Amino acid sequence: MRRKRMVMVVIIISCFLVSCAQKPNVEERNGIRVATADHENTDEVLQQNTDEIITNIPKSSSDNSITQRNLEIFANYENKKIEQVIDVSNGTKLFIDADIDVDGINRVSQYEYLTKDITEEIRANLFRSVFLDAADKAEYDELNDVWTLDIDPNIRNYFLYQISYSNGGTTVSGEQILILENRYYDLYPFEDNRLSSISDSKIDISLDEVTDTCKQIVNSIASADNYVADYVQAYGNNGRRPYYKIVFQHTLDGMPVSAYNDLTFLFDNNGIEMVKGSLFSAKEIGLTESILSPDEAVRRLQEQGNFLNFEEENQIMVSKITLEYIVINSPEGKVLITPVWRFWLGNDDDERNYFRQKILAIDALTGELIWDERGQTM
Repeated sequence: MRRKRMVMVVIIISCFLVSCAQKPNVEERNGIRVATADHENTDEVLQQNTDEIITNIPKSSSDNSITQRNLEIFANYENKKIEQVIDVSNGTKLFIDADIDVDGINRVSQYEYLTKDITEEIRANLFRSVFLDAADKAEYDELNDVWTLDIDPNIRNYFLYQISYSNGGTTVSGEQILILENRYYDLYPFEDNRLSSISDSKIDISLDEVTDTCKQIVNSIASADNYVADYVQAYGNNGRRPYYKIVFQHTLDGMPVSAYNDLTFLFDNNGIEMVKGSLFSAKEIGLTESILSPDEAVRRLQEQGNFLNFEEENQIMVSKITLEYIVINSPEGKVLITPVWRFWLGNDDDERNYFRQKILAIDALTGELIWDERGQTM
């Protein structure tokens, strides 16, 4: 991994998108606050659980012990720091001088990742939220199974909508991916087109307005209550057309889920130019053992350091450790949403944001190394 000299101002989205729906009734079971069904408010409870999570409340003493152990880990490591130097391949040193952030986390579990089909209703809602009244002008090409909407036919400026599929590799095989894109502009979504700072962007629209517009679109095709704008990056290097890249991630238990095809927006001075991503739901599997502690995760990272390759870098800094969820393919053939201790690359907020798509983590259940990059293929 080449060392990037460019750093960018991190865009911190400090609060998750909050539902304005009425909250369901709650009660305590084994020390955990859970939603309870109410015959008069059943629809509201179902709406609260839009991602179709099946909550398995621990009932056995073993379940209670796991829950208690996890809560102890959160309490013991809150606002703690880990300092460690790890030798990795090619003589590179991984310097860990990291604060541990488990703020607001009070439960952790494991889920099965369930794909969702992209329906015609989702397509229609997407068009109405992006194109407003002009959505009715879209035309369907039955032969190619695509939709088009002309912006300027004289120069063949038009939007194309289609459903693509993930096939093999490090992704969810057969998963549907919605793609709405303007086919006239070449936005060139690669690293050498990324700006060193958001302040260098030539976009005239405020970032708050951009993010809010994208949030409304997320709300039209999914549940915005369960999504967070995870990071924003600016593009338009060497005179290329400027735009923002905004990545939204699903959240579970107050933690972001890094999927293979997160909802991603490209936004320039004309507005939305691309929407791409998959929709999914989650079914809770539960835990049969407590998670690793951050110290145990560092030890597992040290044991597997020889598998890391940072190319020509001779030292890499980790300055933050968080508990997050990530989508993985299990050896048994299931697609799981599993908890990981993530080691954030970079010296400060700017660099951590720059390397946000690069995931260095330890599976918090198995101790296996995860070294992956998500969301760079457009």
